[in-house]
Amino acid sequence: MSAFLSWPLLWAQAAAPAATPPPLPPPEISEGLRNALIWFFLAGEPSLSLAGLLGGLLTWVKAVGLLSLIGWVGYWVVTAIKERFVGVGKWYDFLGLAALLLIPATVFVQVMETEKWIRAFSAGPLPLTTLMAFTAAVFLGVWILVGVSRAIGRLGARVDYLVLVGLGLAFLLGLGVGLVMAQVQLLPQIIGSPTSRLTDGLVYGARLSITYMGFVVLARVASLLLGELASVRARRLYAIARVTLYESNRKMWAPWVVVIVFGMVLAFTHWFLQPPRAAEMGRLYVGTLTLLCSLLLTAMVTILAPISLPTDIQQQTIYTVVTKPVRRIEIIWGRMLGFMALVTVLVAVFGGVSLAYLWRTVKGQIDRTVAAAEKAEADGRTRDANQLREQAGQLASRMAARVPVKGSLSFLDSKGTPHAMGIDVGQEQSMKEPRSHIEGATAATAIWRFGVVPDPFSPPNRPILLDRRIDVAQFLPDGTVEAEQNKMLELQAQVAAAEQEKAQPNVAPAQAGRLDASIARLKADSDRAKAAYEALAARAEELDAGGKAEDAAALHAPPVTVEMTFNIYRTTKGEVGKPVFAEIEVNNSATGAKFANVFPIKEYYTNRLEVPAEQLVGSLGSLKIEVRCMSPTQYLGMAESDLYLLSSNGNFGRNYMKGLFGIWLQAMVLTAIGVFAGTFLSWPVALLTTIAFFIAGQLAFGFLIDFTRQAVLGGGPFESLIRLVTHDNQMSELAPTAGVVVAKSLDSLVMPLMSMLVYVVPNFQVLDVTNTVADGFAVDWRLMVSNTLLALAYALPFSIAGYFILKNREVAA
Repeated sequence: MSAFLSWPLLWAQAAAPAATPPPLPPPEISEGLRNALIWFFLAGEPSLSLAGLLGGLLTWVKAVGLLSLIGWVGYWVVTAIKERFVGVGKWYDFLGLAALLLIPATVFVQVMETEKWIRAFSAGPLPLTTLMAFTAAVFLGVWILVGVSRAIGRLGARVDYLVLVGLGLAFLLGLGVGLVMAQVQLLPQIIGSPTSRLTDGLVYGARLSITYMGFVVLARVASLLLGELASVRARRLYAIARVTLYESNRKMWAPWVVVIVFGMVLAFTHWFLQPPRAAEMGRLYVGTLTLLCSLLLTAMVTILAPISLPTDIQQQTIYTVVTKPVRRIEIIWGRMLGFMALVTVLVAVFGGVSLAYLWRTVKGQIDRTVAAAEKAEADGRTRDANQLREQAGQLASRMAARVPVKGSLSFLDSKGTPHAMGIDVGQEQSMKEPRSHIEGATAATAIWRFGVVPDPFSPPNRPILLDRRIDVAQFLPDGTVEAEQNKMLELQAQVAAAEQEKAQPNVAPAQAGRLDASIARLKADSDRAKAAYEALAARAEELDAGGKAEDAAALHAPPVTVEMTFNIYRTTKGEVGKPVFAEIEVNNSATGAKFANVFPIKEYYTNRLEVPAEQLVGSLGSLKIEVRCMSPTQYLGMAESDLYLLSSNGNFGRNYMKGLFGIWLQAMVLTAIGVFAGTFLSWPVALLTTIAFFIAGQLAFGFLIDFTRQAVLGGGPFESLIRLVTHDNQMSELAPTAGVVVAKSLDSLVMPLMSMLVYVVPNFQVLDVTNTVADGFAVDWRLMVSNTLLALAYALPFSIAGYFILKNREVAA
């Protein structure tokens, strides 16, 4: 919805006047009014939100509210035009016509000013384009208001009048909040730039008004749904779902076709899948099987869901449903439940068969490699045995569910100057995560920081803090020397913090008393932890001195595993057989502990390094890991996720089913889209619509987002067409000819509308976690919950929109 804010009529930003008088001091306001204004602004500004679940829910409500407002206003405007309440040559129709003429005129003047065809004009403190935009907005708003009010007066109910009054109050509220925030100078503090008290107050007030009006219409939609939901019965949902399941099986044999195709492809998979390296076997097989499951299930749902309702309507079998006491929402949700029941069964079948296949192939390969390593060791071929063991270890790491602890990556160049990115060597970059390089045999360093650290991409004057703290307790088991020492140091740090707080001036006596009590309690706990640590350390030394090294090692925490996956950009071939070396340095700034090592880079493999557990003792979750390339004339490449602390290894089978659950979520959203399209389109058009949604959300979502942000090289569609015809490249600016100005004007008109439609497309890419499973990393439960809520955020509005369409359609006429 953020692209909706770029519409020039309501949200055009005013340019600063030529001579700006000195700003007046902001009036004093109470803390309560200040907080209320901030919350009103946060609730109404679509481009701002909160972090976490509450912020996501708030953003979703804003987006659905805006869509509801567009749908409600559009419905009544179309009704007014059809019933000839507007468009009959009255005075308000001339206002609407003037608005339609002012819209392209405003955009055309703005483009001419940008291209330096004309100089920028102002009418007092307001630029000419802003004045034209507000005039067009007022004219269009009056025409819409007349049309909607006349249509409601003739055909609407009393509650529709209440909605209309609520829209007016919401509009006044938004303008009032925007103007008040501009007058008390709260807007500059929030948006981070100076503002005009009048112009920006009106601009942001209009933005807030639109969102508040969306809330009013959303409340109306919710009131209509509440009565419908109260009448929904599980028995009727079950009956419709069962019939849908029977039809899918009887008419199209969909589940059997999918199962047969899956079995045929699986039977010959090993004939065609040849991993480039032995260690890549697990990743290749897992990625192929999950891709096969995704293609089959989404293709089945894409075909079944959009043709179900149109076929029933065309064959008039819908009569037997709608003439019974069945709610229209039950028809929508019942069909969705039937299709998803079929998908659930197939996911379970595919998951079980795939896991059995992976255990037979990849796990069997691991066992055979280990056996070959043991045979080579027995034959005296130590080098071959080590290589085979390394290969088996790499295979096993991909057939696991590793839980990484990641830090924040930044760089130092060859002169020691800090940067957010390293050297770009010209290789193709991943869209998911950028990769940088550091130069060998120089001071260039890649630095991973753990703890509460600033985002390296945030501006220095307004740093954004990232929480990358290490949960030290999961690496230091209870009852070990390092765990007790860490507890002692953490308590001592808390004592020092409390004493520092007490030493601050103007500390109230009551607060000082509470700090004294807290300090005394913390010191007592620290003394007990110190005694336990010293006793365990003495016991470990005694066992070690007595020749019981294994028992002594059991009292110490196991070493921390650091895993790294780097690539090498070679500028010279170097010596044949000699690897590229890297140096790693682990620093604990709290205690000064340091660990360093030099190791050869295993390209396309995972490097593992065991770091002593005492490096984490007393770190308070903070750590710094530096990596440098030691080999001259070579470049070492890395991304942020290429180095991490290995927390644990989970169950691969459970993790694999989590990956298939992401495919299940994709199928649920596609089912909602297909059923929604079938409520008002014929089955061929509904099928094409569902396919278009899937392709746009799965393959082109990143491009569409760049398109909405106008970050695509070459400009909009009309400007790109000119470049295509004239063979101009995407980087250079076009000469401001008449054709170019017209093309950019058309782009400015079309882009906001297209940008609004983009945000209706579901982001199928984020629901797909199969690459994480194929790489051998655990899918976090929090990510699964987040993806589930995201899928519901798309599926629920589509199903409700289908309900309203089906409710207003004469399907049994």
